[in-house]
Amino acid sequence: MMNKKMNTLMRYTLIPLCMMTLAGCSFLSPVKTDTSNKYLLNKLPDYVPTKKTRAITLLVSMPETRPIFNTTQMAYTRNPYQISYFSQNQWAEAPVEMLQPLLVQTLQNTHHFKAIVTPPYVGLYNYTLNTQLLELVQDYTHRTPLLLMSVKAQIIKTSNNKVIATRQFSVTQPIPQVSPYGGVYAANQATAHILERIAEFCLEKI
Repeated sequence: MMNKKMNTLMRYTLIPLCMMTLAGCSFLSPVKTDTSNKYLLNKLPDYVPTKKTRAITLLVSMPETRPIFNTTQMAYTRNPYQISYFSQNQWAEAPVEMLQPLLVQTLQNTHHFKAIVTPPYVGLYNYTLNTQLLELVQDYTHRTPLLLMSVKAQIIKTSNNKVIATRQFSVTQPIPQVSPYGGVYAANQATAHILERIAEFCLEKI
């Protein structure tokens, strides 16, 4: 009788544990499916510094990135030195493609530049802003999951083609819920912070 009760108890205990394990596996599963969720990076800063308008045209080039981030696949890590991609969740476009118009809009909102242009613009311009996305990954190696984002910015003066300033901007943003969407929310917050800091950098150096 006692063995029967123990067997029943173990069965009802193991079932929810197995369900929780399966749920965790589906969240970080590498298995491809026919359906996927697509997400945007589209958050602009709540605050942008402003400065008196000058007769300056700034060319904002398409951001570059490392090959592992030059994709619509959404990167995450559960172990140091390892990058994986979600199977059913991805970016609507490669992050650098979504980042360029956000840079343009943010810099326009400073009101400091006569014009902000992008390639293949063939007219005259005074400065070029080059950027490189170094990192954009959801990090689940910590007790509190984190979104890691890092962007390098470089300003070139067109008249002599010399680099006048270079700076790297990094943000560590807590992920509010353990899910791909939680990481997307954190990525948008991190993007807005970096955009604000790049705007400050440009106003400081130009």
